[in-house]
Amino acid sequence: MLVYKGAPNLKLDDLSEVTVALAIVLTGLGVAVFSVLFWLPYVYCKVVKKDYTLKWYHFFMGPLLWSRQAPADAFDHIDNVPDYGFHTNEQTSSAAPAQPEKRSETASGDIESKGSDPNLNMHGEPLSGQQDDIPEAALADVEHDRKDKIEGPWILPRNLWIILRYKLPYVLFYGANVDIHAKQLGTGKEADRRTEMYSHSKQYSNDTEHLYSFLQVMTACTQSFAHGSNDVANAIGPFAAIYYIWHTGLPTDKNTATPVWMLAFGGAMIVIGFATYGYNMIIALGNKITLHSPSRGFSMEFGASITVILASQFGIPVSTTMCIVGATTGVGIISGGFRAVNWLHLAKIWAG
Repeated sequence: MLVYKGAPNLKLDDLSEVTVALAIVLTGLGVAVFSVLFWLPYVYCKVVKKDYTLKWYHFFMGPLLWSRQAPADAFDHIDNVPDYGFHTNEQTSSAAPAQPEKRSETASGDIESKGSDPNLNMHGEPLSGQQDDIPEAALADVEHDRKDKIEGPWILPRNLWIILRYKLPYVLFYGANVDIHAKQLGTGKEADRRTEMYSHSKQYSNDTEHLYSFLQVMTACTQSFAHGSNDVANAIGPFAAIYYIWHTGLPTDKNTATPVWMLAFGGAMIVIGFATYGYNMIIALGNKITLHSPSRGFSMEFGASITVILASQFGIPVSTTMCIVGATTGVGIISGGFRAVNWLHLAKIWAG
């Protein structure tokens, strides 16, 4: 895309059409050869041979991995690849292992159940000192609450330190720790509607999905590049014009160069926005529209990326968000028909 788009700062827009075509084809060929030599044997050992002893640095062994022997019990490790299947709330809760029931003999020799209270011993009696001892974890929580409690005006040095030490990191990294799947599934009738919607989509094996999780890295990079170049340009274009007029007092010429620091600023801001608030976009554009998985995500990102790249090349103003919404809807229809798509949610997005 860099060569095809012709980045002016890199003087790529001065290249001839033949040079551009050769650069694109040879780059693709180079990536393909690299993938065959290194990526393919690594994924083959990971997914097909079920080699659970494989580490990330084995990737660099390349063709030597073809002859690597997997452990004898490789196929006994069903958790060699993640579980990408869809599970309802009920399935998730029922999958949790039940606590063993503690029992003791009564004087008559009968077995008496004492429940599963971890604070009771095998005879159903309180553990030694249990009534008076406070767990260390509870003491730590009390101490933490005391440390990060703001008292008095926030401008006080102590309160500023609390904000920097406790509050700010929580806000900045909150989006990275949100349980997206739980929020997308919902509760009550909402969860029932989504379960019904998901039931129409075909679920592929975990091996297949895991294979696409590697491929999705490439499409995610492409989608991020297309999204960033499109949306950052949408914001920085007017900002650059306003700044130029304010700075020089002159009308903006169409050939006025955009300072690099503005592009860096726009890139940094969109990253911060995604990191802090992006989870809401993921929830809205994620499983609320249709069932998601790596194979579907690969197709969605690939289709949306091509659309944005071509639209940018031909100067067509498009919304990258709407492109990914359209790609998500299309993949949902292909995956399970029209009943596999939440049309009410799409209507809300369209109205917004």
